[in-house]
Amino acid sequence: MRRRESKYESQTVSIRRVAKVTAGGKRLRFSAMVVVGDRNGTVGVALGRGTDTRSAVEKAIKKAEKNARKIQVVGDTIPHEIVQKKGAAKVMLRPARPGTGVIAGSSVRTVLEMCGVDNVYGKIMGSSDLVANAYCTFEALTELRSKRVLERMHNMKDRLNLKEQLDKERKAREELLRKKNKEQDKGEGKGNRRGGGRKGGGNRGRGDNSRRNSGPRAETKEVKVEKPVEKPAPAEKPVEKPTTAEKPVEPTSEVKNTGSTSESKSE
Repeated sequence: MRRRESKYESQTVSIRRVAKVTAGGKRLRFSAMVVVGDRNGTVGVALGRGTDTRSAVEKAIKKAEKNARKIQVVGDTIPHEIVQKKGAAKVMLRPARPGTGVIAGSSVRTVLEMCGVDNVYGKIMGSSDLVANAYCTFEALTELRSKRVLERMHNMKDRLNLKEQLDKERKAREELLRKKNKEQDKGEGKGNRRGGGRKGGGNRGRGDNSRRNSGPRAETKEVKVEKPVEKPAPAEKPVEKPTTAEKPVEPTSEVKNTGSTSESKSE
């Protein structure tokens, strides 16, 4: 069977022998990982299986050509940095200046070369499996966007952020107004049984009669503050006067009287 001519170049990344266990025993086959591209921004990756290596590679090439995608390339490098994760594989790609070359290894380098990217930095940050890294690099390249598309996406993101901010401010104003009205209603009618919401409303529409239904009023005791009492100064003790019953004896007067009587008798 003659193989048809293809417009893409192909490069085999890996060929493995796989086995499938069945009731009759192990069934041996071959698995091939192939990358195709035109070295001008188009690349495809696929995995094929067959009974021998040749059939496995041919199946992989057909699948890769069907899965080929046009990649957004700026000159000979990528438009921006990207980090892509697929399963256990994680790949980082970064644009480089002219003359740098393809600084990458493993299947990442093969995919970048077949795509036509000549100046780029590549780093494997996850699993070292060839198949996983090839698929991860292919998805990273398909996620690249041009500068014009990125600007449009950025403007759209700004609009969405502005809309979310305006919605938050509107909700905050509505909530503040709702709280204000609620406090005003509480101030106008405290009883809130009948006639609430009017001035002086509440209970039976005759003003605030909540005291009637609130039970006995608690007695309030007035606390008197006692002023400090000033102590009087100590008073002098009064002089004791002799009573009228006890008269002092005057001996001098008796002597005088006796003398006068004797003088009168002598005369």
